[in-house]
Amino acid sequence: MLFYQVKVACSLVDNGKMQKNYEESQNAWHRLIEDINDTLETDANESKIFMTIYKASPEELFFIAVIDSLESPSSKTLLKFLADCVSEKYGLSLQRKAQMKEISPKEARKFLENSSHFISRNRYWDNDNYSLDYYNNRDFQITEQIFDKFPTNLNAALEDAHTFIPDKTLLEEIKRIYTPTHPHKYQGHPVHYKLSADNKNSALQLATCLCRNLYANQRLVSRCISYISDITEGCFNDSDIESIFRQSAGGTIVIELTGSKEEHQNYTTCYEEVVNFFTEQIRKYQRNTLFILVENTHNPGFTHNLISSLQEEMFFIEIKEGTGNRQTATKYLQKLLTDGKISYNTEQIEYVLGDKTVFRPSDIYQMYDRLYRNNLRNNAYTAYKEVSRVTLAVKKHAEKDAYSRLQSMIGLQEVKKVIENILDTFRAQKIRSTMGLNQFRPNMHMVFTGNPGSAKTTVARLLSEILNSEGILSSGEFVECGRADLVGKYVGWTAPTIKKKFRHAEGGILFIDEAYSLVDDCEGSYGDEAINTIVQEMENNRDDTIVIFAGYPDKMERFLEKNEGLRSRIAFHIDFPDYTPQELLDILHLMASKQELTLGAGINEKCRELFNKASQTDNFGNGRFVRNLLEQAQIKQASRLMQEYKGKEIDRHILLELKKEDFDVNVVKQYKSKNRTLGFVPNP
Repeated sequence: MLFYQVKVACSLVDNGKMQKNYEESQNAWHRLIEDINDTLETDANESKIFMTIYKASPEELFFIAVIDSLESPSSKTLLKFLADCVSEKYGLSLQRKAQMKEISPKEARKFLENSSHFISRNRYWDNDNYSLDYYNNRDFQITEQIFDKFPTNLNAALEDAHTFIPDKTLLEEIKRIYTPTHPHKYQGHPVHYKLSADNKNSALQLATCLCRNLYANQRLVSRCISYISDITEGCFNDSDIESIFRQSAGGTIVIELTGSKEEHQNYTTCYEEVVNFFTEQIRKYQRNTLFILVENTHNPGFTHNLISSLQEEMFFIEIKEGTGNRQTATKYLQKLLTDGKISYNTEQIEYVLGDKTVFRPSDIYQMYDRLYRNNLRNNAYTAYKEVSRVTLAVKKHAEKDAYSRLQSMIGLQEVKKVIENILDTFRAQKIRSTMGLNQFRPNMHMVFTGNPGSAKTTVARLLSEILNSEGILSSGEFVECGRADLVGKYVGWTAPTIKKKFRHAEGGILFIDEAYSLVDDCEGSYGDEAINTIVQEMENNRDDTIVIFAGYPDKMERFLEKNEGLRSRIAFHIDFPDYTPQELLDILHLMASKQELTLGAGINEKCRELFNKASQTDNFGNGRFVRNLLEQAQIKQASRLMQEYKGKEIDRHILLELKKEDFDVNVVKQYKSKNRTLGFVPNP
């Protein structure tokens, strides 16, 4: 639907109904305008043009026009509809031209709310044709905007994109949008988008850039963007969401998929009904509504679940935030401050930039917000410039950087030494570069071997952050995948799938878990195609993307023996040993302390014995074993407390204390069978 504000110059016909009522009284005039609105509503069904007068004088009429069509109406069309409905019946002469301006639904509601003497509230509140009653829903937040400017050609579009540190994924899509052979008439949406951004402002900027260019090429009918965020787990079967989706035909809906939970692992279950509901609605309206799904890389929420449920029927293109150096970041931050009319100096810019060398637009927006707040206090509300702020002791530790988190991990001493050697190699290259010396760029690809739960994935993720902070990797992206993510279902699918994964991981790390599962026993299989493509992409992207193959030591060795081309491109091999019983005990204490749990007498001895037995069994889970053991102990503790304190109040310290008997689980019996699921059986 398209929403317009329309202004029409008019005059009242002598002795016509409008003139008589205007001269009679203000109340008579208001009643007549309301009667005209009733007529317009009655005559709207066939034309799908819903017009409502919200302001009127003998010389001018102001309307809200809602067009249920995928074609932008001309002022001539609206005037003809208006004249046919009211001119002769009410004695109204209209000029031949009207002023039209597209507005958002929220703006339309504002105009209508301020005209209660012309319009009954139900006319727009409970209207069967459109709804404006979804702004106070507690299960989501929505903002709407109408973008104004749009490029006139490809060069202008690329120039506009370069004002905010674009990634090449955006630039490539802009070029595709301006393909000369594409239709120059709206026909629906061949693709939709997934944005990766860590800040709402950055995501909205990317979305707006895409929409401006699509609109310029007649791939959108409306200039309205609806941004839905803060989705709760109760947002399903929601009539407001259905109204928004239905009314956005011809326009754009941006959905931020972080949700409202802090614990990301809860999304699979808590948001299952939300995912099912949004999947159904997006499928229903995908043809004529552009959907842009936003993933916050630090809080992905239910992104994976929703996109995986849609990907068979919809084609999503990923657009990522770009990265820039210090000079680029400075220029962009200065532009934001200038546009926001915020005063600044060089010292302030340098202070907020800090020691970083690589920046994303999300980083710049956070710095802008900080300088904006400082400007309010120091330059606008100057009485607060010298006031002391409230400072409280911070109870929880400040978040450590990735390098500190790696060093604080329990055990892994040899792993840390090898990682330090890798970092030293790259640091030396940076020094050579500053001296103008010839550089060699060593292979950066790696193999991580170790049993499950030995922290391979955690270390790889931290390594991507460390190398990004050191300026060695440009984005620090971390993309984890396995055979199912790389090997296509049909002939010809595998190579494009792998190339897409490399694009996602550009400037970061592509982590391939259980890499040996890519190769099966059949020559010329899809797995062989996967390996050949991976080797090619490793070579093509060696300067800015690291591939890490991970898995069991023996299987990984056989895997590399069969693929000499792959082995020759591996620079570092890091073995992750199983944790010792004492290290597992330390991990248990660390996990417990994070949940404010205390471990009672005898637990250390009890668990050390369990760890000794478990480490001698097949498929030992290392850190995962400890996590599951702690969870099972908490379940058993809950059962014990419910029995002991039936109907009685339980003190906080009792709820947070685990006892020795809570750890009575027979781990050896459970681990003897390789085919059984990890779990715990109580001792008889």
